[in-house]
Amino acid sequence: MMIVLEGDPALFNQYGVMAVNPSKYPQVKYKEATEFIDWLISKEGQQAIASFKDSNGNLPFIPNAK
Repeated sequence: MMIVLEGDPALFNQYGVMAVNPSKYPQVKYKEATEFIDWLISKEGQQAIASFKDSNGNLPFIPNAK
């Protein structure tokens, strides 16, 4: 196989995370959700994302929390 398309802005696939409103959904684990979000955007979380490799050794994610 060969790469036929790479780096095109049309391929950009941004992901995000947010906690569910506990006033609207009281059964959610809001404290745990905010702890997870805080970890994801921390230096440690961003390093974990940056160092993740798939089974072929590819780095599928680029951390970009600001």
